[in-house]
Amino acid sequence: MTGFVLGPQEGPAYGFHGATVVIKASGAHTRGQLGVMESDYPSGLVVSPHLHEGEDEMLYVLAGELTGFSDDEGWIATPGSFVFIPRDCCHGFAVTSAAPARALVITGPSRLAAEIAAAGQPPPLR
Repeated sequence: MTGFVLGPQEGPAYGFHGATVVIKASGAHTRGQLGVMESDYPSGLVVSPHLHEGEDEMLYVLAGELTGFSDDEGWIATPGSFVFIPRDCCHGFAVTSAAPARALVITGPSRLAAEIAAAGQPPPLR
């Protein structure tokens, strides 16, 4: 396996629950260890409570503000914030900034990227 470089906006793009997700690396690239996605969330988007069975999720916020929860703990994440959500933990969030939010989403072991690609939804029009 060789390494690779993707530039801005490069990688397969999909729509996922109102967000645009660009897959930067999937389990196919990382021997199943990680998935890395750049997600653009429109202002006001609400990600309903859910969990990732057997998969940790991390968000590194690049722009905007996310207000969310993991189990019983609330959090607010602004640019430069890092959020860790352990596997099997109920969580959700909303975009609470007037502008859209953008985050680097990392999952491990990688499952979410494959689910998004398998659904094959086109990215929302902006």
